[in-house]
Amino acid sequence: MPVPADLRPEMPSAARAQKPAVEVDGSLYAVTANWRLVIAELMERGIDLYDPAVLDRPWPGVRALIFSLLDSDTRLRAVLTRR
Repeated sequence: MPVPADLRPEMPSAARAQKPAVEVDGSLYAVTANWRLVIAELMERGIDLYDPAVLDRPWPGVRALIFSLLDSDTRLRAVLTRR
């Protein structure tokens, strides 16, 4: 049974389809290869990764802080962005 025209999904517009894809390399290797930027960006946000209080925190929380740098406009994101 064919789908009625008003229920069919819309096709993406030509402008959106031609938009260049921007991909951020969020691999652990890419992040650790740019560790100096990770340290600098977190330090600017008031987080010293080598502070004993931070070292005592569970890893998942620290990992979330590090990978959150890829979600905002940071130097780390700029370096890891593939165009």
